[in-house]
Amino acid sequence: MPTVDLTAKLARDSEAGEKDTILFDRTLPGFGLRIHPSGRKVWIVQARIEGRSRRIVIARHGEMQLAEARRRARDMLDRIRRGGNPAEDIRKERETPTFRAFTEEYLRRSDPHWKPSGRESVRVYLKARILPAFGRMPLDRIDAQDVAAWFDAASRERPGAANRALEILRAMMFRAEEWGLRERGANPCLGLAWNPRKKIARFLDTDEMARLGRALDAHEARRPEAVAAIRLLALTGCRRSEVLDLRWRNIGPDALNLEDSKTGPRAVPLGEAARALIETLPGPRKKDAFLFPRHAEKRGTGSFEGCWRAVCADAGLGRLRLHDLRHTAASQAVMAGENLPLVGRLLGHRRHRTTAGYAHLADAHLVEAAERVGAVIARAMTAGGPGP
Repeated sequence: MPTVDLTAKLARDSEAGEKDTILFDRTLPGFGLRIHPSGRKVWIVQARIEGRSRRIVIARHGEMQLAEARRRARDMLDRIRRGGNPAEDIRKERETPTFRAFTEEYLRRSDPHWKPSGRESVRVYLKARILPAFGRMPLDRIDAQDVAAWFDAASRERPGAANRALEILRAMMFRAEEWGLRERGANPCLGLAWNPRKKIARFLDTDEMARLGRALDAHEARRPEAVAAIRLLALTGCRRSEVLDLRWRNIGPDALNLEDSKTGPRAVPLGEAARALIETLPGPRKKDAFLFPRHAEKRGTGSFEGCWRAVCADAGLGRLRLHDLRHTAASQAVMAGENLPLVGRLLGHRRHRTTAGYAHLADAHLVEAAERVGAVIARAMTAGGPGP
């Protein structure tokens, strides 16, 4: 059988003959492409196992690219040299589901426990980023090298999206271990460093908040419902959907009782200003009625986003996002001296690392306090200076 410089083009263009033909790879002895008279092409490894020459099929030519087939062949030849039997490994692989088949079962079992938004997010990342890379691979053959190469490539394009995709894949691999489909403690996503998270996008200072208030006043007569909703977002630090989906049954004497926030049911404490704003809202107070029906039910001609953009333009706030009002509430709480765990509870953060993004604000506040204390002590220590 000929020994050739096996390339993807040669493998694709080689035609079948009257007998089986095997094109052995010159760079990796024992690895080759077998071409049957029928035209079927398969990647193979040929080696001596237990004293006999054996040919082991790796995969069909159209189902696996040359680079992956060569890598698999190198692994198999290494196992043979160590006394292993790759034929038995391949038999086990054929009994192991592909990652795509596992994904279908994973979604079937997980769907009942997810919120609609979370369910949609996982499906989008699976379809666009994870399945194209791993869908055809046997579930138990995905290793740290495969994941690292995929994550590096994804991170060059969109580092934030790569982080989210890795988070989903990591959770799936843990579940595969729980179901006995992968070896325990072999999650290939462990040990990878996440891409650095961006700093907190933006929060408003005192002057910007004053300008925002004046702009909201100017738009209130024309868009009262949207303006009231924006004010409530600023006063509570809630997410947009948490405010726009509010019904009167969610309004307690001292808290918004959210039935289904991003992190599950939670109570959002209401300050005096937020309670006063809610008291001024028009409309029926029936328990199932929305506080902001025009935007909750997507009625009316003026969009909520349109109102927000107009307000930001009038206030000179540039491309401020609605979500930055949530950052502003958090930053004000931290700079008022509240500790990070309490701020996390106020905002409904599920992970401590989310709230930890505001730690630099607390540090800056401590520096200011240290400067004040240091100045007092320095004056006291100066001869003839006043005491503290």
